[in-house]
Amino acid sequence: MRLLLIFTLAAVLTLSSCVGKRELIADNPYSQASVVIHLKDGTKKQGIVLKKQDNNLVYVDAASHNKETIPFSQIKTLTESAEIYDFEGYPIPSNEIAAQKGMNNTLLYGGAGFVLGAAAGAGVGVGLVASDVELNPLISIGVFGIGSAVYFGLKGNEVDYEDASFDVRKNRYQKSKAKRDKAIEEAKRKLEEQERKKQELLKKIEEKKKKH
Repeated sequence: MRLLLIFTLAAVLTLSSCVGKRELIADNPYSQASVVIHLKDGTKKQGIVLKKQDNNLVYVDAASHNKETIPFSQIKTLTESAEIYDFEGYPIPSNEIAAQKGMNNTLLYGGAGFVLGAAAGAGVGVGLVASDVELNPLISIGVFGIGSAVYFGLKGNEVDYEDASFDVRKNRYQKSKAKRDKAIEEAKRKLEEQERKKQELLKKIEEKKKKH
């Protein structure tokens, strides 16, 4: 039973380390991190990380909404921004993310946490009973199970929030792209119309020349 308890606790610790928030490393930040960039000259920039390219950070600036590049040699530190940005550097309101957010990972992690916690609680309960401690094993199963379910459920909620943030970014990007494509098509149509009118005018001029 001691082996079961040790195994269960090890599994809990391992899973806990896997589902925690990703670490924000200054010279190798993860893609889509919404960050504040603290530069060595004392200035700050904000935006969303796109990628690391050679020795440069490629990101979309929240002020210019353009893709920009900063050498890591100029960056002092990176910190998480209070804002969540889309792929064009515009902030996403929390209610927009909440409207997109599901509970799949919350329920999945919570369920797995309950199973692990209940197993640990069973081990503890049986161990206490074997030590002549007057305790109903169901109590330790319930306490460990519920506590673990809440803990891992919160971790799953963080994953659901990240997934919802990505979905909002993707939806915004697709709408923005469709709008840009429509504008390009409209500009192309106008150019073609101008070219057609130009050719008609040239044709009329040529016809007048022939008459004279």
